[in-house]
Amino acid sequence: MSDLPEVGIYGASGHANAYRCMLVELGLAHVVAFIDDFRGDQGHLLADKPVLSLQTWRASFPNHACLIAVGDPAAKRRLAERVAAAGGLFLCLYDMPGQYFIDVAIGIGSLVARPVYVGPNSRVGAHVTIMPMSTIGHDVVVGDFCTVCPGVNIGGHVIIESAVFIGAGAVILNGTVDQPLIVGGGATIAAGAVVTKPVAAGATVMGNPARPLRELARSNRGPVV
Repeated sequence: MSDLPEVGIYGASGHANAYRCMLVELGLAHVVAFIDDFRGDQGHLLADKPVLSLQTWRASFPNHACLIAVGDPAAKRRLAERVAAAGGLFLCLYDMPGQYFIDVAIGIGSLVARPVYVGPNSRVGAHVTIMPMSTIGHDVVVGDFCTVCPGVNIGGHVIIESAVFIGAGAVILNGTVDQPLIVGGGATIAAGAVVTKPVAAGATVMGNPARPLRELARSNRGPVV
């Protein structure tokens, strides 16, 4: 334990505690505190660790990095910008080639749980969370600030642009070398959706096959009589 880096987790919810547990299970870091904008510096504890404000965290642990344990990609981006503006640090957990995956690059501040498979020639951006029981195929790009919930299956030759949320059990089918399947930035893939074609930036899709909410609403109205 003493050889592991000591970090803080930005967040103080059950999700943040799950982050702590994953870090312990993976043997990647030791959590010394949680950071929260609303509950910090009020004497709260989570998993016997203090809950601090960002200001107190920076003053108390100026050389410690933090990880952002927030599922919403837009909120994750805002908090990362806030930490950076305060001079905070982020941890690169996967900076040793072949540590867990072969021919895979994983960005700073990202956490890939176990069991997860990430195929060769794939790239995972910064501040990405990939939850347990998920499969990422070969030649896949996952952009910054994405959240991949448990049980997601992403086929090969897929590009997930930044700040995409992929709900539990969703499936994104294969693209090709010449025409990768692209999920546009800021999109939301609902739990259990089966994505068979590109998703526009900012769209929310659901169902099998996955379709935008407006299209689903029109199809459910039925014929006008």
